[in-house]
Amino acid sequence: MAQNVAAWVGYEMYLPFKEDGRWGLLLEGYSKGNDFVSELQGSFYRAGANYYLKNGNRLGAGVAYQWDLPYDEVSLPYNNPDYRIYEQFIWRIVKKEGNEVWSQRFRMEQRWLGRKDDPNSTSDHFDYYKFENTFRYQVRYQYWFKPRWAAVIYDELHIRTNAASSNENYLDQNRLYLGGAYSLDKRREIRMELGYMNQIFFKSPDTEGGLSRMNHTIRITLTTDLPFKRKEN
Repeated sequence: MAQNVAAWVGYEMYLPFKEDGRWGLLLEGYSKGNDFVSELQGSFYRAGANYYLKNGNRLGAGVAYQWDLPYDEVSLPYNNPDYRIYEQFIWRIVKKEGNEVWSQRFRMEQRWLGRKDDPNSTSDHFDYYKFENTFRYQVRYQYWFKPRWAAVIYDELHIRTNAASSNENYLDQNRLYLGGAYSLDKRREIRMELGYMNQIFFKSPDTEGGLSRMNHTIRITLTTDLPFKRKEN
């Protein structure tokens, strides 16, 4: 099993059009580095629309794009694109006057992965696009132990729902994260998060133990729920 030390630097922004409104945007992006930031691992972008339910839960859908680079011995030997369409539902429970937040995120992703028949080809052409349908489940807990400081922990599981057709494991990967957040404003709408993520990839059934890679990743993320327009007093 390959092991790497990585760093992801990026943003995750939920942007309601109006404070307490029903519609908003999701914008997400990361630059991913291996050996911390000395070697580029890839880049990722997501954009979509959100609908806020009256109970605080959220529905969303949109598109995403990832550009992967070979960075260890179990990587594909060529750069490759990953095009996605996604749908998601976020269920939230807020307790103790907003200081304790539990959330579950259910996300489906339809993915088209660029592949080459000849792995050693230097051409920019991809011979076909492999389709994967991935279900992602994340459970997250955030606790504000001081007015601007919070502890964050989550676990996210990725499952290939069409794995039987491609002779692969249903279990794609697991992400376990532990970190902290600092709010840049009193409303806690703009936050910086810093933490460690243990990312395990499960590849094909014939790899030893089903494991292919473990990434030890430092994540630095700007997160926000800042609305474009405030309510009128």
